[in-house]
Formats: sequence, structure tokens, C-alpha cells
Amino acid sequence: MDIISSAAEQQHASRRAWAILAVTYFASFMAPMVQFKIPALASWLFPAFHMSPAQFGTLMSSMSVIGVILAFPAAFICRGLGLKTTVLISVACLGIGSLWGAFTDSLTILMISRMVEGIGIGLVGVAAPACVSIWFPPRVRGRALGIWATWVPLGIVCSFNVAPMIAEAMGYKAVFVACSILCLAAFILFAIVFKLPEGASGDMHVEGSFLESLKYLRNRYIWILGAVFFLFSLCTLGIANTFYNTFLTEQLHFSPQAAGTLTSINMIISLATAPFTGLISDWFKPNDKKYVVVSMMIFVLISVLFMFITGPWAIVCMWTFVIIQGAAGGEGGGAARPIAPLIMGHTAMGATMAMAVLQFCQNLGQCLGSPIFGIMLERYGWIKANLVIELPLLLIGTILSFYIRVTPKVAAAKAN
Repeated sequence: MDIISSAAEQQHASRRAWAILAVTYFASFMAPMVQFKIPALASWLFPAFHMSPAQFGTLMSSMSVIGVILAFPAAFICRGLGLKTTVLISVACLGIGSLWGAFTDSLTILMISRMVEGIGIGLVGVAAPACVSIWFPPRVRGRALGIWATWVPLGIVCSFNVAPMIAEAMGYKAVFVACSILCLAAFILFAIVFKLPEGASGDMHVEGSFLESLKYLRNRYIWILGAVFFLFSLCTLGIANTFYNTFLTEQLHFSPQAAGTLTSINMIISLATAPFTGLISDWFKPNDKKYVVVSMMIFVLISVLFMFITGPWAIVCMWTFVIIQGAAGGEGGGAARPIAPLIMGHTAMGATMAMAVLQFCQNLGQCLGSPIFGIMLERYGWIKANLVIELPLLLIGTILSFYIRVTPKVAAAKAN
């Protein structure tokens, strides 16, 4: 999606462009900070709300439900509201939801507050990259978007490391309040700094109506990629990122702070591997890029064999899991996502709907993965629940990834 403006036609990015990248990044960064405060605070939330693992999984998935609902209409919502208003609403929802969660002792109300936060996450991921693109000329736009693309892993890393520290000192509710204060700061800074460059409309240049856009969903290859991403997200975001912190505290007896730090390391690895795997993907022909996705699924499949191991080899298995799954996460962001626009890249709307499919499948995977694993954990324990759910699903995902292909028309266009 390329938004043409006088600012984007310049050869060099202006100082205001970099300032806008900074405030947009801050607004985006708050989304994963807010989202992943829950697994980071598992040691406090389980006793405070008398939760079972299944309820904890549902608490995590309640936010993803909104992401599932907003995945396809998000671009049209942005077109109607405009970029600035959309981002401000997103940050406001993140802050209000987090503050609401700080003042309730009801698990039901906490879940509802998470849904409010989910509105913020569902919208900011669509509007924020357009806010960056609109200000940067093509020759440096990729660099700017590459910086912005670190918002999720960096937000998760900070959440897992900072939240336990604050909770130890002031209680878990202080983390909710701190997130809402940071959201307020992000809201004010974005409201002051962001403006549209001269000649830009801010409507994301989404052509046609929502109903007209649905024709792009008849492409079976985007759904194959989506199915792979669904299984990948179910196992990584839905299970690993949600429950591994709890496993480290309950089974390996790490302190909450140490468990949070160790859980975040795979995100640090993803930060390093994402650009590297994107570079490798660029070396492949369009229809051969699927092999990076194949390797991503194989890495995740191998990693789960080391995931919930206790006993003498527990520490070795822990580091093996963290490193391998971190590498796989980098491939997901650096190589798997960029394939989606290639599959349906005939128009800006085609590319937009391709990314919407991935957002839908990612949120659906997380939405289902957390509660399903929580239920299985109650019945079968850590290792059995892990192997029963993850091994067959990841094997299916690995097989499906061999059938991903870029449509001939797009492949020919890229070759030329």
C-alpha cells in the first residue's frame, strides 16, 4: 500500500518524518506491552483471581477475539476515520482497558477490559505502518518500516522484564496503571506531533467497498498460507508465549522476574533473525520463498520437543527451546508475512486483504490456542498436553507449507 504525498516524493526524509516515526512507534509499542502484561504477571494473577489454567488461557484469548473481528474491516475503518483519529482511538482503548483492569477484582470484568484493549491492537497494526509510509520517500521507506516492525517483539521483551519488577515492588495492579499512564503519554505525543503531509489524504487509499474487496478471498493460496500462520500462531503466541513463563515458575521454580526475562529471550532472538531471514527470502524466486516458511514450521516442530522438559536436562532443554523457537519467530515476521502481498499483489486492495487474512489467522490461532491448551493442561499435565496438541498440528502445518505458491501472474510480474 503506497500512499503518495509531497513528503514521500522527496529524496530524503525530513526531521518531522523521523519525529512522526518516533511517536507512531511509541503508540504501536504500547499494544504488545498491554497485551503481554497478563502472562508476565501470571504468578500474581492466578492467586488473585483464583484462576484455573483454562480461565487463564481464556483471559489471554479474550483480547484476540476482537483482533479476529477487526481483521478484515480494519482498513475500511481507517479509511472512514482517517489515520490520526484511528491511532488515537487505538491508544485510548489500550489505556482505558488497562486502567479498567486495575480497578476490578472480577475475572469477567477483567476479560471485558481485555476486549477493549483488543480494539486498540486490532486498529493500530493497520493504521501505524501507513502513518510511517506517508512521510517517508521510497528510498528510505523500507528502513523506516523496518524500524517500526520491531514494535511487537520489543514490546513483549519489555513487558516480560518490566512488569514483574513493578509487581514485586508495588503489586500487579501498578503494572496496569503504569501501562495506562504510558498510553496517555503516547496519546498526547501522537496528537501533538502527527499531522498529514501536504497533499496526503490520510484515507490509506483503500479503493472500493468492503463487499467488493471480498472477491480477493477466493484465492486458495492465501488461505493455505493463512492456515500455516494459524497453526504457527496457535503454538507460539497461543501456547508458548502465554504459558512458558508459568511453566518456568511452577515446574522449574524460577522467580517471576527470572522467568519473565528467560521467556522474553526468544523475542530478542526474533529481533535479530527477522531481518536476516527477510534477506535470505529475497534471494529466492517468488514460488521458492515458501521454503523459508517450511523451515519456520520445522523449527517450531523441533522446538516443542524441548519445551516442557523437567529433570536433569531441564536447563539444556530450556535454552534449546528458547533459541530454536526464537529463530522460528524471526522467520515468521521477516519472511512469512512478506509472502502474503506476493500471493495477491495485483492491487493495493489485494495486498491489503492478503495481510488481513494473516491478521485474522494469527488472532484466531492465539484466540483458540490459549484456552485449548489451558483445558488440556488441567487434564493431562504439561508434557502430554503439549505433545497431544502441538506435534500433530505443526506436522500438518509443515506439510501445508509445501503447497504455498505465488500465483503465476504475480510471479511473472516479479520475474520481469
